[in-house]
Formats: sequence, structure tokens, C-alpha cells
Amino acid sequence: MIIFLYGEDAFRSSQKLKEIKEKFLKSDPAASGLSVCDFGDKAKTEEVINILGTPNLLAPKRLVIIKNLIKNGTDTDQGKILEFIKKNKKDLETSRDLVVVFWEGEKIQKNNALGKILMAGKAQEFEKLSGLKLNQWINKRIKEIDIKAGISQPALDKLVLYAGNDMFLLDNEIQKLASYAGGKTISEEMVELLVKANLDSNIFNTIDALGAKNKREALKLLHRHLGQGEDPFYIFSMFIYQFRNLLKIADYKENSGMGEREIANVSKMHPYVVRKSLGQIQRFSFGQLKKIYAKLLALDVKIKTGKIDIQLALDKFIVEL
Repeated sequence: MIIFLYGEDAFRSSQKLKEIKEKFLKSDPAASGLSVCDFGDKAKTEEVINILGTPNLLAPKRLVIIKNLIKNGTDTDQGKILEFIKKNKKDLETSRDLVVVFWEGEKIQKNNALGKILMAGKAQEFEKLSGLKLNQWINKRIKEIDIKAGISQPALDKLVLYAGNDMFLLDNEIQKLASYAGGKTISEEMVELLVKANLDSNIFNTIDALGAKNKREALKLLHRHLGQGEDPFYIFSMFIYQFRNLLKIADYKENSGMGEREIANVSKMHPYVVRKSLGQIQRFSFGQLKKIYAKLLALDVKIKTGKIDIQLALDKFIVEL
């Protein structure tokens, strides 16, 4: 059997891979039939093919996990594995003794030859969650950790606002919150207390100051991040992300006449993010937002071509906002 797990939500696909592995290890505690080949850790194609094609005399039941072949493997690596699959397709798909799991923690291009054949079989894509689906996942995850615990809607909104849909970060914060709540409902105050510390690393306050046109505060926070050694390229990418969202929401509101709920549904943004952004776009005209976004894209080109220093670009953008 061949299984293909892939998609941008590497956290959930990793959890699924973990489930498959743990189920296998129940029948093979010594892991004598388990092989993990990670092309992100310099796995060799010849060794992978040898593992796939050679029965294990000590373990008739086998689980072979092949990770990051499309992401990190060369075209030659992928071509050799693809050729092996095609030659042995029937045996691989019908075998009860061999399960091969291909795992990729990102979206796969439609024109990738190996990806095509894997997606045509037993495949599961893990897309990034947003809106209602993200809320449902958070509530479910809290119950998995502590069946007695829950979370209020304001607390959930604030948690998503702070952590976004970074599932690794969210899961870490959910575990902290559920443990702190001790079987009670997680409150907005708890999120403020335990999660707000992460704002210094994800520059939420800086972005918020930009949206409020508070240049002095934005500059102060920017240089605090830089002084703490945070990546200026990441900060700049968040500037682009924020103003792209503001432009998108302004377009839905002004040119399509949509309300908050409609915008959240169409844009796939969290309702709390939409609500906060609707307040921020009142400080800008649609034309201003277009010019700001265009300026960010122009700065992005200059940064990538070495025509301007990244830190100078950040200061320049805020001052000229």
C-alpha cells in the first residue's frame, strides 16, 4: 500500500504520520520492520529502492516512511523512485505486508510527475485551516488534552489573533492554556497572560501600530525587535502581509459592499482579524492602501536585488507611511 500525506499544514500531516507509525509499532514494538528515509537528512535513492525492493526476513510486515523527497530530492532522485513505483505499482498497491508512506510538508505543484502519481492513489492533503475550521480544530484539540476544559469565544479569537494559523505554535499554546486552566474554561485573561509574551516575537503590536498610523510607536517597537536580534526580513514580510490583508478587505468592503461576515467567508480570514482590519482601514483610503502596498512591493525588489539595506528599508517605510 502507498499512502501520500502532503500539504501546507505540516503539523497535522505530521500528526497523521505519527498515528500511522504508532499503530504499526503496536504490532512491531522492536521496530524491526520500520524504515525512515528523510531526503532532508541526505537519504540516498539507491538505499531507498533497496529497502523497498528487499523483503525483511526478520519482519514480514514493513512500514517504510519516505520524507521530503519532492522538496529536497533532486530530479534524478524523484525520477528513479517514480520509475520504481511504475514498475512495481501493482505489488506496492496490493501488498498487505508493505506500507509505504510518502510525506511532504508543503503544497505540491500540479506539474510534478512524482506528485501526480502519488496524488492519484491513497493521498490526503492537509491545507492550512482558517475561520470556522480552525476554531473547530482548536476546540477539539483542547478536549483531547483535557475533556473538562473549554475556551470562551473572546479567548479563542484572541488566541488566533496572536498565534495565527501556525499549528505548531497554536498546539504549544493550547497545551499551556489547557494545563493552566485545570479543567475550567480558558478565558481571554488567560490568553493575555500566557500567550501575549509571544507578541514580541511575532511583531503583532508593531503591525497594529502601523495600521493605526502611529509611526512613533511603530518605530520604537521595530527597533526593539531588531535590538533583540529578530530577523528583519521576517518583519518586512509581515508588513507586506498586513497591508495585503488591509487592501483585500478594503476592496471587499468598498467595491463589493460586503459586511464583516461575508468578508470572513470569502477571504478565509478569521472573523476577529477581519473585524480588527475593518477598524484599521478607516484610517486609509482605498487609493492610499494601493499606493502603500505598491511601495512595499517596490522596496521588496530593491531589498532582494541589494539596492537598499533591509533595516533602512524598514525605517523608510514607516517614516513615509
